[in-house]
Amino acid sequence: MLHDVPTTPLPGSWLSSRLGVNPREMEQLRDRGELFAVRDHGEWLYPAWQFGPGGKIPAGVREAVKAARAAGLDETRLLALLRRPAGLLGAKRLLDLLFEGRSDFVVEAVRSAATT
Repeated sequence: MLHDVPTTPLPGSWLSSRLGVNPREMEQLRDRGELFAVRDHGEWLYPAWQFGPGGKIPAGVREAVKAARAAGLDETRLLALLRRPAGLLGAKRLLDLLFEGRSDFVVEAVRSAATT
């Protein structure tokens, strides 16, 4: 799974050709603040942690990125938070919960982190 290699920047063209990620979807999500990306030499690079199996972009990832941006957290701070254990939910990381459809817990943790 791509999200297990969190900091690897992947070019949009590679995601599209190799994983079949829809370039228009990536662009729309990026424009709406639901995906992190940086522009480098004319190409958008997307951190791998945002993509699951088959290049899927879970709704939870979109919600967490949007909440982080609204709270003023940059990608580095969000990723540090997502790497933390999920508390009472066992040894899983918050990042793992995003890919299991449990984004409500993660989004709340993002909002809480912004106020501390």
